[in-house]
Amino acid sequence: MPAGWNEVARGASRALADELAKVTSRRTETDVPLMDGQETGQTATRRLVRFEAQSEIGTAEGTSGLLIVQDLQIEVEVISVFGAVVTLSLPSDAPVTREATLRLDMSWLLSAQSRRLWELIDGGPGFDAAAALTAVTPEKPAATPTSPPAEVRLGSGEVERLNEGQRRAVELALTHGVTWLWGPPGTGKTTTISALVAALAARGKRVLLAAPTNAALDVAVTSLFDRAPQLAENGAVVRLGQPTDKLLNHPAGGTVLVDVVAAQRGAVLAAERVDVGQRLQQARHDLAELRRVKGPLTDEQQQRRSELESKAAELASLAEGLDRLLLQFRRKICREATVVAATAHQTVLDTLKELTFDVVVLDEASMTTAVLAMLVAGTGHGHTVIAGDFRQLPPVAVADTPAAREWLHKGPFEKAGVARAVIKEGHLPDRLAALTAQYRMRPAIGHVVSTAFYRESPLITDDTVLVRERRSRIRWASGELVALDTSRLAARTARRQGSTSRYNLMHAQVIAALLGSATTLTRDLAMITPFTAQARLLESLLIDFGLDGWASSTVHRFQGGERDIVVYDTVDTGRGVAKLHSWFTDLDPDSTGTRLLNVAASRAKDHLVVVGAFDQLHRTGSSADPLWRFFAHLLDQAVHLSWQEAVDLSDGTTEHVPSTEVLPRLREDIANATAVDMWLPSAPLVGLPKLLPALRSLPAAHGEIQSNTIWVEPDGDGYLPAEALHARREGVNIRPCTPILESSAVVGDIVWSAGASLLGSDPGVVLRTESPGFADLVRRTQRRRRSAAVPGTGQLGDECGRCQRMLVRLELPRRGAPDVRYECLSCDGSLRRGRRL
Repeated sequence: MPAGWNEVARGASRALADELAKVTSRRTETDVPLMDGQETGQTATRRLVRFEAQSEIGTAEGTSGLLIVQDLQIEVEVISVFGAVVTLSLPSDAPVTREATLRLDMSWLLSAQSRRLWELIDGGPGFDAAAALTAVTPEKPAATPTSPPAEVRLGSGEVERLNEGQRRAVELALTHGVTWLWGPPGTGKTTTISALVAALAARGKRVLLAAPTNAALDVAVTSLFDRAPQLAENGAVVRLGQPTDKLLNHPAGGTVLVDVVAAQRGAVLAAERVDVGQRLQQARHDLAELRRVKGPLTDEQQQRRSELESKAAELASLAEGLDRLLLQFRRKICREATVVAATAHQTVLDTLKELTFDVVVLDEASMTTAVLAMLVAGTGHGHTVIAGDFRQLPPVAVADTPAAREWLHKGPFEKAGVARAVIKEGHLPDRLAALTAQYRMRPAIGHVVSTAFYRESPLITDDTVLVRERRSRIRWASGELVALDTSRLAARTARRQGSTSRYNLMHAQVIAALLGSATTLTRDLAMITPFTAQARLLESLLIDFGLDGWASSTVHRFQGGERDIVVYDTVDTGRGVAKLHSWFTDLDPDSTGTRLLNVAASRAKDHLVVVGAFDQLHRTGSSADPLWRFFAHLLDQAVHLSWQEAVDLSDGTTEHVPSTEVLPRLREDIANATAVDMWLPSAPLVGLPKLLPALRSLPAAHGEIQSNTIWVEPDGDGYLPAEALHARREGVNIRPCTPILESSAVVGDIVWSAGASLLGSDPGVVLRTESPGFADLVRRTQRRRRSAAVPGTGQLGDECGRCQRMLVRLELPRRGAPDVRYECLSCDGSLRRGRRL
């Protein structure tokens, strides 16, 4: 065993233990309350139960989780998600319950890494601890620069489609040792890796090609097949795990899946698993097509949905059983392959456990924790290639202990000191190959990205970008850089029911206006944002306004992607949620906010549109700060677009409603609606009395569920505005809540929002957007969950038994976790103040 391994392994194990403890303690934040459970079908081995989720699911079909029913934990699989309705597959003997909690976390991956580390604490078969250490240990600079030996120079055929920097990187990576491949956005890192793996295979080396996600891995695998199609034959390359559509749609993609290779070699069970997998993929595809249907599903479509859900549940259960039986055959296929392509976490699971390789290539390593990178490197013998961009997104971890900061918040570039050498010390290590010629971004975009984030190794736009045809066009993308300033919009940032993820309705409405002006020439567009809640709002716009080739995503999910046109929504405005997120205030060159902005901006090929309140985002800093540099260059070089111009460009998708027209238009919308939800921050509600006739005309309550809920923010003693009290006496469902960060209404299929209180004497800017998909998600985003102790949206409130004031719903996040209470601000608040005294 190499010196220091035992201590390193124990330190990494402590980090994983800290992360597991933190994930466990935070489960109440990510757990999804479920209600109205109903059994919808049963197969030979599974039971299907459909629930209404009280918060966003945010996961893909096929994801495993736990259903918590009192003290019982049941393993389930997510079969489909239609809006707020989720269908789960349970064991056939599991109980059906009306209420439960769905737990979706990846703690099992942490547990698997932890178990593997403890197995290797004193060494073990199939693991090279010295190779593992070299991937996370700073190396002393060599006395002279490294020059690749002549015998590993690339041949004339191997250098095809490589520029000089890429060629040098491949030649360096062909030599033994750890090679660090720094590939900024658009510089052809994937091309370089595919050339490297092809060259290694041609030299008889067995290669593990790993990446942190299936999507990133399949980008590398398809690039490899484009460069060396012969590797797709006879099991030379084997893809382990769950492939994405990018691989499956490639002509060679379906032939390299491990079970396909096994079936070709006569394994009957593997052939059956391939058939089951294909049928399961088709069922999920058909469910996805139904989800894209605009408007309510017909009875026939509902029946089709139930049939597909039952089919998917049965096939998933069958696939799981076949997976257990096929383990040893899969290991044999992987041992015989020249290249094994797998996600990084597969190296600690049963199929690859204790298998070794001549060379290990880890792509997108900046997103991989130092712990996992170390475990991946240990499957080789010291010839390791670590590729990524340490100026882009780091690994995601929640624990903040010293061990976690050292092993989980850092990737291998940081842990091994490579990033520090470049950023802090200003020199490139000998075995670092830095790519600089970029082929993605138009010159103005490339310049602002390079100036802000890559001063140590500036990016150079290749001449081919200058003559590249523009595939996508839209009226408001009149420049390569567009700054859409919302400073004077006074848009409010909110948090979903006390949680941490932020959203901004007015920003989403302005972006809806942009989408409304699109044509069939707008072929390739993405909307991205740092916040999950906002990404889902933007995604809902695609239901009514989107075209094929459009996408909405968080920045984290979109790393590695690109689009002709990118609309980046910064969300934060300093209003509503008064304090800007640290992503916009931490000016450290290595901060997460800096990396997020880099990734977001560098996804754009032809046009980058940044939507932001620049009066808040660009207030402090200096030219030494990447965030400041980015916004300074953006605002200096971009075409400027005001929110009014954006709204005027649309076809009426989003309207700016003058204050004199707000109440008449609201009355008209309410008269045509069957449900109304409003969120009104503290202010005299002078407009509410004029809406009472329309509100009273709404349909009667359906059981206990009211057709309207008007959330109103009381004063500090629990008093409601006089207009709200009068409306309650008139039968309107008035519900006190504090704080209310939103100022909005969802009236049928229409979303209203305002800079100040929507029904106040001066509502500020008021926007109105008509979109069924958007309105549905806004209603669900802003819906207040009900529980046994606290009534939510659609339910009537209660009065205090002591002072007869209404009980108030308090949503006060504590230490980042939602804390929802239901009490009288006067009586219960006095008691709390008395206890403190």
